[in-house]
Amino acid sequence: MKQRSIIVINLLEENPVNIAGVLFAAYPEKADEVAIKLGEFPGAEVHEITESGNMVVTIEEDNKDQRLIETITTMSNIPGVISSSLIFHHNDAGLAQFSGGQK
Repeated sequence: MKQRSIIVINLLEENPVNIAGVLFAAYPEKADEVAIKLGEFPGAEVHEITESGNMVVTIEEDNKDQRLIETITTMSNIPGVISSSLIFHHNDAGLAQFSGGQK
């Protein structure tokens, strides 16, 4: 049983998951269109859109070939987006040292 948990912990270290919460501001008349485009990104989910064009988006990314900041930058360049602000970030890298895992 202990060996199984070590394998799981090693997988987390080799493939860490990034989770980000980003606040996007879009022109109100473009907000629905922007939200659709943001939701098309792998791992992205639009949670809330206000009448003024603000929206909360979470991004979950485990792709080593694509950096989270590149994804956010690409999203920020969608026509109709005014600004973006990273409001939360979590990364699983190094989790083993806090989980009691041994190598």
